[in-house]
Amino acid sequence: MLYRLPKMNDKRILQEYMQEHYDKEETGISASHGLPASEYADWVEKIQRSASVGEEGWGRYLLYLCFENDKLIGLLSIRYELPQNLTEEIGDIGYGVRPSERNKGYATAMLRYALSVCKEKGKDKVLLGCYKDNLPSVAVIKKCGGVLVAENDNYNEGRISQYYEIKL
Repeated sequence: MLYRLPKMNDKRILQEYMQEHYDKEETGISASHGLPASEYADWVEKIQRSASVGEEGWGRYLLYLCFENDKLIGLLSIRYELPQNLTEEIGDIGYGVRPSERNKGYATAMLRYALSVCKEKGKDKVLLGCYKDNLPSVAVIKKCGGVLVAENDNYNEGRISQYYEIKL
């Protein structure tokens, strides 16, 4: 897979990516850092700035577009400088795969890549969160060494979140 930051000329492929989610009645776009509600140029600038100098309260993070054979497969957020309170709320890594490309091993490849980046950035462990009923994501996290460390419904209005630690 090819991993890279978004560019200004990616607007159309990202719109198609989001539309595929909407067509499947998925309203949230995982790992998008607010893309659906943002002006595209502002969003790209924010992502580029966050990769180089960081964002107040978040530190530096990477949001990669993940491609296989020139097709946008998913989004990967690697939040390697999060303050502890945000790590515990949203996790250090987030990922999403377009509906037509699920169950093909892409999420596992994306998470493994993110783990290698976190290790390069000096982290010795990461925390990942996902909804308890998102069984495919739970399986990916466990396959990559995730161990359940917490569970709550504080942020999800009754939908239970689980948090997994992976040692690097």
